[in-house]
Amino acid sequence: MFTLHTHRKLAVARASRQSRGFTLIEILMVVVILGIASAIIAPQIGSRDDLKVRAAARVLISDLIYAQNLAISQQKQIYVKFDADAENYRLMDRAGPAGLDSVIQNPITKDPFITKLGPAGGSRMSDVRIQSAVFNGVDITYSPAQTLTFDELGTPLVYRYDHNNTNEMLDGTIVLQCGVRTITVTIERYTGEITVTE
Repeated sequence: MFTLHTHRKLAVARASRQSRGFTLIEILMVVVILGIASAIIAPQIGSRDDLKVRAAARVLISDLIYAQNLAISQQKQIYVKFDADAENYRLMDRAGPAGLDSVIQNPITKDPFITKLGPAGGSRMSDVRIQSAVFNGVDITYSPAQTLTFDELGTPLVYRYDHNNTNEMLDGTIVLQCGVRTITVTIERYTGEITVTE
């Protein structure tokens, strides 16, 4: 016979079973399974070229956006100079002939704002290299006479060292490579909008 008292006993028993926590054995089993999974997966992640080149592209994009925002906020031109031989690019607040280049300070590290790729880039970027940086049809990584610049409105331009002037940027792409993987970062003319394609 089912009475109110029996019903309450069943409800209390059911509630006590539901409020039970995990046992130590259950927790240890989950930790062991996670440890085995991470031991198998982690080494594969570290050697994946596509992840490395994507990470380098994210760093490049954030640096380009920072340069554009800095040009707008400080109301002066900010230059981004790519150097394929040294596998780096630098942000500068002054460029010109006869060594007038002036590298800005990285706001986080307080060091000169030079982003290094290749062997000098440390373990994260050691396999990534700048394949090309083409602006207005000229690969500026191998042509030190030109560099990318953002003006006071954030508009991307191409600075020419040999003429000491800036020209309108008609097209701009930077290609990063890691192993057989490449990723292309495109900067749109006028707006400086950045898109990424693989």
